[in-house]
Amino acid sequence: MIRLLFPVILIVGCAQAQVAMPATSATMSDDAGRQQTTAATDVPLPGGPRAKVGLVRGVMKRLDPIHDQLLIHTFGGGVVRIAFDGRTQLLPENPRARLTSIPAGSVVSVDTVIDGGKLFARSVRTGPSNAAELNGQVLRYDAAKSRLTLRDPISPDGISLRITPSTTVVNQGQPATPQVLSSGMLVRVWLSPTENAANKVEILAERGNSFTFEGRIVAVDLRSHVLALSNDSDKNVRELAIGSLDAGSLDLLQEGADVNIQAEFDGDRYNVRTVTRASRNP
Repeated sequence: MIRLLFPVILIVGCAQAQVAMPATSATMSDDAGRQQTTAATDVPLPGGPRAKVGLVRGVMKRLDPIHDQLLIHTFGGGVVRIAFDGRTQLLPENPRARLTSIPAGSVVSVDTVIDGGKLFARSVRTGPSNAAELNGQVLRYDAAKSRLTLRDPISPDGISLRITPSTTVVNQGQPATPQVLSSGMLVRVWLSPTENAANKVEILAERGNSFTFEGRIVAVDLRSHVLALSNDSDKNVRELAIGSLDAGSLDLLQEGADVNIQAEFDGDRYNVRTVTRASRNP
């Protein structure tokens, strides 16, 4: 009887073990899944979920892999350094694409936030290949040859474009003729690269124009007498020249400060005339 009882106990024990093992494996699998989900959600959004997002548009001058920085020559002039890391997205999404694959000279749009006191890239978008948009300064306009020559960030010798009968010109939101184009103007141009012709020219600023900028100061360099401002109205980072200001205005020029700035364009840069503190809604 004892000989028969022992094999029965052994068979029952093995069966219970076989039933218990899958349950244990399932529990371990669930735990691993929770850990992976937790790990994914633990990655903080750069700047926090409520961070104010700005837009920097310009030409990729260089990618610095040592300091993890993008050097962008912004439209309107000036170079802005933007930090990046593994959280930065390259749009449109491509599993194989990397930031390092963007060649120097590419037109890019960067969604930025302040993260750890630095300007940080949440996402980077590149322009379409069949059309281009650039900002530059008019070097000259030859009406006889219908040629517009611009100083562009990536071309020290200038870019020459054809002005055709279908080219539209806009000056401060109003239709204009190409004859108003003159040296020193800051313009935005939409063009067809294959035809080397301008589809649209928008005059952004000309000598003597006054402008109001309101936003957050990204960087201040008192040695070079310039500051970078994330402008609220167009979401672009503007480089402004710091002239002779009173002590109270200079005290407001702090990184992260929200300010209202009155500036004048002198044909080369925007010169700060007055600075006041901007009120923000909570």
